[in-house]
Amino acid sequence: MNGNRYVSLAEIEKGLRDVIQNDTLFKAKPAIMRAFQSAKNHSKGTSKYGDDYIEKREFRTFLVALR
Repeated sequence: MNGNRYVSLAEIEKGLRDVIQNDTLFKAKPAIMRAFQSAKNHSKGTSKYGDDYIEKREFRTFLVALR
C-alpha cells in the first residue's frame, strides 16, 4: 500500500477490509495472524526491515497459509 514492497500485519488487515471487502475473512484475526507469522518465518530475508514485514517472495506463502 505504501510502495515499499513490504507488507505489515496492519496493511494486510487493511487490504482484506478495504480492497477485498470480505468482512468474514477480516474478522478471522487469529487465522490472519497465524498465516502472517508463518509467512514471515518461512524464509529469513536480508531486508532492512527485518522479520516484522512480509516480503514479496513470502506473500504467496501468506495466501496459502490463510487459505
